[in-house]
Amino acid sequence: MAHQTVFSFAIFETLLTQRTATVVGVFCAMRQTLHLHPIPGLPIQLIEEFPEIRIWAEQSARYPQPGDARLPAAAGLDAIYGRIAERYGLDPEQTAALRSREYATTQALLVAIPETIGRVRQLLNAGERVVLVSDSRFSAAELRSLLSCIDARLAACPCYASVDLGLTKASGALFRAVFEAEGIAPSQLIHCGNDPWSDVKVPRALGCVAEHYAGAALSELEWAYLEESHLFYQLVAGTAKVYRLYHPGSSAPGRLGAGLAAPLFYGFICQVLDEALRRGIRRLYFVARDGMIFLRLAQAIARARGLDLELRYLYGSRRAFRLPSVFELGLREYRWLTERIPTLSLAMLAERLEMRPSELFEQLPPELQAQLPDLDASLPEPLTTQLVQSFAQIPALRSAILAKAAQARALVIAYLEQEGFFDGGPVGTVDIGWMGSSQDALYKIAASHRPDIEIHGFYFGLFHYSLYTSQRNRKTPYAIRPNQVSENIVALHTELLAQADHGQTMGYERASDGRIRPRLRDDGGHLRAWGISEFLEAAEWFAAEYAHFAGRYPLLVEHFDAVVPRLLDLMRRPSRLLAETLGRIPYSGDHCDLILRESAPAFGWREALAYTFGRRYEERRLMTEWYEATLVRSPPLARLILHLQPRVQALKVLIKHSLLALRQAPRLASARLRARWQTWAILRRIRQGRA
Repeated sequence: MAHQTVFSFAIFETLLTQRTATVVGVFCAMRQTLHLHPIPGLPIQLIEEFPEIRIWAEQSARYPQPGDARLPAAAGLDAIYGRIAERYGLDPEQTAALRSREYATTQALLVAIPETIGRVRQLLNAGERVVLVSDSRFSAAELRSLLSCIDARLAACPCYASVDLGLTKASGALFRAVFEAEGIAPSQLIHCGNDPWSDVKVPRALGCVAEHYAGAALSELEWAYLEESHLFYQLVAGTAKVYRLYHPGSSAPGRLGAGLAAPLFYGFICQVLDEALRRGIRRLYFVARDGMIFLRLAQAIARARGLDLELRYLYGSRRAFRLPSVFELGLREYRWLTERIPTLSLAMLAERLEMRPSELFEQLPPELQAQLPDLDASLPEPLTTQLVQSFAQIPALRSAILAKAAQARALVIAYLEQEGFFDGGPVGTVDIGWMGSSQDALYKIAASHRPDIEIHGFYFGLFHYSLYTSQRNRKTPYAIRPNQVSENIVALHTELLAQADHGQTMGYERASDGRIRPRLRDDGGHLRAWGISEFLEAAEWFAAEYAHFAGRYPLLVEHFDAVVPRLLDLMRRPSRLLAETLGRIPYSGDHCDLILRESAPAFGWREALAYTFGRRYEERRLMTEWYEATLVRSPPLARLILHLQPRVQALKVLIKHSLLALRQAPRLASARLRARWQTWAILRRIRQGRA
């Protein structure tokens, strides 16, 4: 039966791909299997340098003459391994074993691409004619065998392989052979493939309809952490790629969960699990809200590795732990109360003390009240210090603060008891980090109930080891260690990727059934609208998939610590996907700032002018937490203005310091003259014998 239309498909990177990022990953996997299961007599150089040698062999087989710029020739596994055998003096048995090893490795790493496989099935169900056209290194029989693992109907489709016919798609000759064998004109062939030249330009030049399938090509994120000759990087980028292929309709938060958040945090969670086991810690508490994604990753990794650890979620926050840790109003409490992130108002101070702003205001002396016309206005630092110092000097206010702290502390302790925090043995907590002050507060509360408690905090990053860090209140950072980072913008970047499906923990309350439950700022509706569920599911999917396949390679050394800087660098120069997706997350930099704002809103030209020319740092930060993402999201005119911002700020600093220098110049000159006069006078007295 003659068909009016024939549909043809490329095979690799169109219907099938590998779990590694690129085909070179297959050769990297072979290097590991050759170490673990050696072929007798194989030279060590061939094993160690196998990916590079394998690439060279295929290049030399496809381009027999060095420097030949002509279209490539067909080259199958026989020709490729013939080159290797000739170069390294392999016997036929060794050559056959190597060839067989590549086929087996390819089969083990094979992944079907659901989007295009589904399309082929629809065409076959509709009675359409489907053929397969391949320029790969495999023969038609080998390709059918690989496809049979996916779908028997797919494997039964006619397959035109360049290895068998000695013709290639890139030259157009293989397509002409299809026209002749199928008895069709070029215009009757509709071809789909991944290669822009051999699958699109060449068939179109012949008169065919050609569609470009680019789904299996690596995204910008995946390229960011790929080094082609390393199996580790191949598996990381490949896992993110496979997520996209398995979820073709995934949302932007889903793609970032699997492609950015999971690779960024996976190594941290692996280290946490390994360190916990090494230190005899069997209970790990993942502290809300940043801990939610960490818990999902840990659960996936622990399942894949069969680890015996108790992994629990702990509702908590700076807001929930700080006030209950107050036993007296001293320097420690003053430092916390005067923290500015980036501003501080009386209303925010009241929030920290679990008071209404009017309640706190009414207890202040009249001279301080007179300086506070607006309870939401940012406080000058001298006034902040004066206010906080007055708290201990006003007996009624001091008593009210300590009473609220004791009441809140009793609820925290009851909650910790309920969650098994005091059940014996050292306790591990997992959080994103930065200053470690929440752990200090938690330790102080817990130690008041059980003095011998040991808490080991695991952090993605710490900027500071506090004075209260000890053997019983230990802290271990992963990617960012004290004195390593000069700017704390990485805190924002990573916090945007450590999202949860609920609002901030404000404190605790006793329910009617007697259990202690967290009081949340909100139910997380804005995060559900953003796509938090798919984001977390994608991150967990990556962790489970990567852990499973990485476990197949016992010699694999994982370098997630080397991946982290590359991913953070992407946040400093965000793509449209990053800026649009993360930039619209509602965010607050301070635990007592109840106003949620987009982390990086798009600016109009008026906002861009205000940000660039007219605002102080604190005000600019309230406009956007992430300048680079706002720049990407804003329209052209606003972007043009925003591009001036770094230069304008640098000029402001220069002018400010220049004016200061001019103002100080007379005083400095006078001081120098006085110093010289005094020196001259002393030397004169010495010469006169009167010193």
